[in-house]
Amino acid sequence: MTTRYPIVFEAEASGAVSAYVPDLPVYAAADTAEQAEREILDLLTHYLTERHARGLPLPGSQTVVRVARVTSSRLRSTVTIVSTAALIGPRRSAKKAAAARRNGLRGGRPRGALSSR
Repeated sequence: MTTRYPIVFEAEASGAVSAYVPDLPVYAAADTAEQAEREILDLLTHYLTERHARGLPLPGSQTVVRVARVTSSRLRSTVTIVSTAALIGPRRSAKKAAAARRNGLRGGRPRGALSSR
């Protein structure tokens, strides 16, 4: 069984980085993002291992993460809620981009990519 827990990292004004798991009592802070990541992973592993050792079930994640997309113009800002995929953006590999150009607007795979028999 796989459970996914979102982890939030926040940079402080001092340069320190704090991390927490919204659904669990797991918090960490460190001087760098790399240290904070190591710390939160260690603490999360320890917390869940202890629960398992005591025969307690792993708690499910109740947190839903969305992203606020803010589009600003000279006069106002427009805010919409989008999925977390928006954080990654429309990037794709050069190979996928080339296949999309060859394929045009037809959709599906480019001709010759797979032959059905």
